[in-house]
Amino acid sequence: MQQAGRKSAAALSVVSAVTSLARIAPPGVLTDSERALWLSTVNSKPAEWFGDEHVPMLAEYVRHVTTAELLTGQIAAFKTEWLIADDGPKRYEILLRMRARETGMVNTLARAMRLTQQSIYRADKAATLSGKGGGRRKPWQSE
Repeated sequence: MQQAGRKSAAALSVVSAVTSLARIAPPGVLTDSERALWLSTVNSKPAEWFGDEHVPMLAEYVRHVTTAELLTGQIAAFKTEWLIADDGPKRYEILLRMRARETGMVNTLARAMRLTQQSIYRADKAATLSGKGGGRRKPWQSE
């Protein structure tokens, strides 16, 4: 039960125990390659970066990445002599469109979860903080 009124100096000087944040675990429905990508992605960010509310989006992200990698393997295995066959060019085009769709979704999900390089803020590289903003003052800035 809490004490009413102001807290004493002794009560304020007590430091509460620091607890470590647990990282979110991959769902059991993921494949081994998806699970490895999940762990790599989650471990690349601070522990508080992802919460339980991010599990569905992160699961879709790793699925799209592994599907894009699978399609890339199919495209790499496609032999040039197959392009001469009747359905060769059509099959190749379908594979390329499928991979483009998957990589587009990867990009969208990565941006939403702030996983891209663009989302990394570095004060020493920011134009507004380092004076690289063209050297001109804005009209509302005083001299």
